[in-house]
Amino acid sequence: MPLLYRLIAVLATLALLGGCATSSDEIRTASTTSPTGTAEPPARNSETIPAAPLDLDAARGYRSVRVPRSTATPASVAIPAIGLEGPLTMTGRNDDRTLEIPEFGHMSWYGDGIVPGDPGPAAILGHVDSRSGPDVFYRLHELSPGDEIIVTSRDGSSFAFVVDRLEQHPKDAFPTEAVWLPTPEPELRLITCGGDFNHGERSYGDNIIVFATLGS
Repeated sequence: MPLLYRLIAVLATLALLGGCATSSDEIRTASTTSPTGTAEPPARNSETIPAAPLDLDAARGYRSVRVPRSTATPASVAIPAIGLEGPLTMTGRNDDRTLEIPEFGHMSWYGDGIVPGDPGPAAILGHVDSRSGPDVFYRLHELSPGDEIIVTSRDGSSFAFVVDRLEQHPKDAFPTEAVWLPTPEPELRLITCGGDFNHGERSYGDNIIVFATLGS
């Protein structure tokens, strides 16, 4: 699929990550203080996840070319600074064309987008917590510039991304262009929930987004 059309599809169907999760035996994570104290986080499908707005003007400046995937499918991710290591699943889009979020206790990469290690912004998603307690991205808010995120592919190759910055945005003001517009070098986005928990809506109000670039 031409790069421009892939970009438009992402911008048109991206859903802001919602819900929270439970821990899995397959994933090692060290718990610490929660970013915001919560009770009764939502079940996985308990809320409607809105699609992000489409900005065609932002996409038109990019050349439509075919970009073959040159990197093997990612298999796992490790973030030493927060004691996290575990396998990656692949998620895409739901039937209603919203972004599919991973199962509780899992991390996933957005398979309709960029493969981690290829030029452009790849995305890895995970929940922060659930009724059962902390989940995979519970400590994501602790990451700082310079921390490493290591993605290992199924062929054994690995890519060490370095955190540039961490941002927190209301879900109704998701920074679509900053997250999804093409980049000349391999980059990575980690996305989870954050901010205050709305008990009435059983949902967090914000998204926490980590921006990282491939190390030299």
